[in-house]
Parts: sequence; structure tokens; C-alpha cells
Amino acid sequence: MDDVRFAVLGVGHIGRRHATIIDRHPEATLVALADERPAGEVGANNWSVPYLESLEALLSSEVEVDVVCICTPNGWHARHAIQALEAGRHVVIEKPMALYRTEGERILHTALQRSRQVFCVMQNRYSPPIAWLKAVLDAGKLGTIRMVQINCFWNRDERYYADPSGGSHAWHGHPESDGGVLYTQFAHFIDILYWLLGDVEILHADHENVGHRNTVPFADSGNVLFRLTDSGGLGNLCFSTATVDKNFESTITILGERGTVKIGGQYMNEVEYCHIPGYEMPTLPPANPPNDYGPYQGSAANHHYVIQNVVDVLKGRQQVTTNALEGLKVVDIIERMYAAAKIYR
Repeated sequence: MDDVRFAVLGVGHIGRRHATIIDRHPEATLVALADERPAGEVGANNWSVPYLESLEALLSSEVEVDVVCICTPNGWHARHAIQALEAGRHVVIEKPMALYRTEGERILHTALQRSRQVFCVMQNRYSPPIAWLKAVLDAGKLGTIRMVQINCFWNRDERYYADPSGGSHAWHGHPESDGGVLYTQFAHFIDILYWLLGDVEILHADHENVGHRNTVPFADSGNVLFRLTDSGGLGNLCFSTATVDKNFESTITILGERGTVKIGGQYMNEVEYCHIPGYEMPTLPPANPPNDYGPYQGSAANHHYVIQNVVDVLKGRQQVTTNALEGLKVVDIIERMYAAAKIYR
């Protein structure tokens, strides 16, 4: 198979990251960019490829595309992914896969009908501490899981939400295009919960807008109590984007019958505690730095692993790291977390 041909839809910060990684990959070729904004406004002139004003224009053009990277605002992911799949392209969907479970089901159904692949961007799975913890759990070294605690305390203030010009950040904070902090900021960590420990039953949830009442119309903070479906253990997610000035931490603590582990840091990038009697923890490679958006930061910059997985899968060397069913499950869990707090979207 020749190089995998990628087009990027949505040339914001993450779209440009996709384009840069694809452009540098020895088995991938960036063949087009698409965005409704002028090329100069989004920095698309850095690449000498066709620039289209919409997905429709891209799909009807003569540009030959194998994979479309969907890097548009959250609320458009499902529609754009379905359009690309119906046109016979594979898709890479930035998190979240969709804002509603029903949308995610339509993506999955369309992919199956068209025999196309769906790659969901949940790059924290590639973090060395998370990958190590996954192996520990799969090997049963912690035994039955009794309790899990997840804390996500980040900063998203007016530097993130204010965009009076109507530019690239204008969708932030709008329920229809953003969806809320569990989708936009913390979907990665709910994916980690699901990947490590399986599905959950939501028992109780309280959500509140404690720091953005003059900025956004949805909750920025909350607590969610849940039960692990597989082990019956209890769990709690405590989240907020109201920390002052900068991100504080994202942590997961797991209490098992045979040991206790805590992974922390700003984006679950450090093993802060490991006590498993009879087990010696290996030395882990360093985690990648977070995505840097200037005044604020995001999760680990692991997008190159995502693009590598796409290339490997389409060349028959590997399976999809985060498939459509897993992306759908994350949307389902988030939707139930909002519903339990009587927030219906």
C-alpha cells in the first residue's frame, strides 16, 4: 500500500497539529485542508496543499483522500464523520466522538455499512503511566477493585472562552457546539476510567457552575458517584474548570484487594503512589508534555501515536487503539453523568 492520504477538516490548533504530524510521517501524505475560514486566518498557508471551504467541497473535489481527520467543534463531529464515511473515507474523530449517544450510534452504523474504520482520539491511553496501569490491571495484580477516585481540576477562564471577534474560539461555551466540560475538557479521563475498569452505573450526580456564571451557561464543576459494573466497587469523579490561573491536577486512585495505585500530575502523567506487595514497579519512560494553547494547557501531546495507529491499521499491521464502539461508550457514560444531575442536553 502507498502512503495513507489524509485530509484535515477544521484548521484550528488541533487541526494544525494533525496536519503537522501527518506531514512529517514517512508513510502518510497530507493531501488537503478544509475550513470555512480564510486560509490566511487559520495558518493553512504553511502547507502547499489544496484548501477547501467545506467538507462538501473536499468530498466532491478531485483530491484523492483515504482518511478525513475531523477537527471541527464538538457539536459538528457526528455530522461531519457521517458525511465522510458515507463518501467512503475512513475518519479520525477528535474527542468527543459526538455529543449524544444516538449520534454515536449513527456513526457506528454508517461505518459498518460502508466498511470504513473510525479512529477516536483518546490519546491519554498512550501515556506511559496509564499504559503501565492497564497492564497491571489486566494481569490481575490489584485483584478485585474496591474503589476508584478520579479528580480533574483544570483552569478554563475568560482567556479560553472570550472571543469577541467570533474567531476560532467562538464555539467554546456554547451548549450546541461545545457540550460542556465533561465533553470538551474531561472526556479523555472518562475514557481512561472506561478503558481501565469497564462500564459504570451512575448512582448520583451534582453539577454546578461555580466559576463561570458570567461566561458560560453550563456547569463547570461537579461530583459523580458511580458503581463499577465489573467488580461492584464504588467510584467518584470530582471535576472542575474553576481552578485559578492554571491547571492543577488530573488524578486516578485505585484501591484493589491486593494493592493501591495513584497516578497524578496535571494530566495523569506521573505515578505518585504504588504499593502492591511482592511487585516491583518498573522504570517508565517519560510522558510527553501537554498540548500548549498559549494561556492554557490540555492533555498530553500524543497525537503522533494516533496517526501512527491509523497508518498501521490501514496497512494491516495493527488493530484500532480506540474504536467507534469505545468512543460511543464514553459518550454514553458522559450523557448518563449529566442525566443523573438532571441536566438533559
